[in-house]
Amino acid sequence: MTTPPSFPLPHPNDAALHSPYTLKRTRPIRAERPLVHVDLAMGKADGPHRKKLRTYLGIVARDKVDVTYKNWKQVPAAQKDLIWEDI
Repeated sequence: MTTPPSFPLPHPNDAALHSPYTLKRTRPIRAERPLVHVDLAMGKADGPHRKKLRTYLGIVARDKVDVTYKNWKQVPAAQKDLIWEDI
């Protein structure tokens, strides 16, 4: 016996299913995250997934940090902590 989903499933005739603006997941929810090695001395990522990491970090920064901050040092520590939890 399977557990029903906790969110409502869209109806097959729903217009959102056929819209070009429908949200798309980039990876399954429970999939393992790719492993990226980081050289702590240099502060740089290495490995086959380093470009994906940079892209993801850029997206997180644009979504979570207000553009009025001139540099990373001005971002409040509480906001940085939330970003690190997301990463």
